[in-house]
Amino acid sequence: MKTLAEPISAGQYIWMVGISVVAAGVYVWPQYLVQQAGTNGIYTLITITGLAIALAALEVALALNLREPTFLIGLRKMLPFIGVGFVFPIWGIVHLVADGVILTLYGMMIRTNFYPNTPRLPMGIAILVAAIWSAGRPLSAVARSVQFWFPIILVLLFIVLAFSVRNLTFWSPVLPSGHFLVIPWVKTILGTWFLFSNAAVVATLTPHVRWRRPRDPYVAAMAAMGGQGMVLLLLYAISLVPLGPDALSRVYWPLVYVFSLISVQTFFLKGIGSFVIMVWTSTTVLYMAVHLFCFNWNIMSLGKHSIALWRGVVFGGSAAALLAITTWIPSTIAAAEFLFGVVSPLTLAWRLLFLPPLWLLSRRYRSNQRSEELP
Repeated sequence: MKTLAEPISAGQYIWMVGISVVAAGVYVWPQYLVQQAGTNGIYTLITITGLAIALAALEVALALNLREPTFLIGLRKMLPFIGVGFVFPIWGIVHLVADGVILTLYGMMIRTNFYPNTPRLPMGIAILVAAIWSAGRPLSAVARSVQFWFPIILVLLFIVLAFSVRNLTFWSPVLPSGHFLVIPWVKTILGTWFLFSNAAVVATLTPHVRWRRPRDPYVAAMAAMGGQGMVLLLLYAISLVPLGPDALSRVYWPLVYVFSLISVQTFFLKGIGSFVIMVWTSTTVLYMAVHLFCFNWNIMSLGKHSIALWRGVVFGGSAAALLAITTWIPSTIAAAEFLFGVVSPLTLAWRLLFLPPLWLLSRRYRSNQRSEELP
């Protein structure tokens, strides 16, 4: 299989796919989920996790059928005009907007809870500088960074969650009601899908892994999605049990509030501030780095040579677009409404409308390639 970089291991692939979903949006969705679905939010989480697993497998099959170094090169060879001129631009715009809104909400959350006198733009710039520095390195270097930091982040998260268990007394709010309402279920699927919007990371990275068996890429991608789905279910329970559905639906940053209830006098990290700065900021940086790396690597792959000036233009343009979105959105309410009502449904629509037809076309493309290879 053709390659543009040194292959990475299957373990590094799992960590990179895992950090590309859920990670940067964990602080904002519980309120919306409970507002729309009440205690039936667990149905939505199970559904989007299952859908993410299925679409990840489909994306792996697409990449293996194309057998090209990047998703964009595969699109250019399979659909010379439509792929480069229509499919990829829509994909890029939708996911840049999604990342821009998530970055905006993160800056608003930090400013509201910890640094009220600091404008959100410098916070966004700081995160983007760190993300671009990480994303501007070779694939193997990015993979090693994610492989090192993401397990540490998960360990810190589970430590804090373990300390929050003492506040979990009555588990009845987690149990769904006996009435299943279709419209709230569909609405919350559309509104929370951004958690699993991974900017074609699976399709971009799959050709660059040292796979031992044909089934391994499917297992790895599906395991990454399933693991993050379990994290979502755990965070849902942690935020719903202490507050209950009524209170949770009125708290803008429910996870921040829940973790602020933790008081461990002997713990070397006291209070929620250290947790957010160390864990959520690092997670957001890695999330942005993987997305920016895959997006810009796709664009760079169209050139014959990796030119430093062109690389700077591509990364600079991506950063400018993300900062423009951060500046354009006026408030937390506007950002949340835009994310849940517009951006998240668009990311799901892209996957459902384009991915299955692309997979079918890739099968035909692969069949034609095999026919040409026969003597």
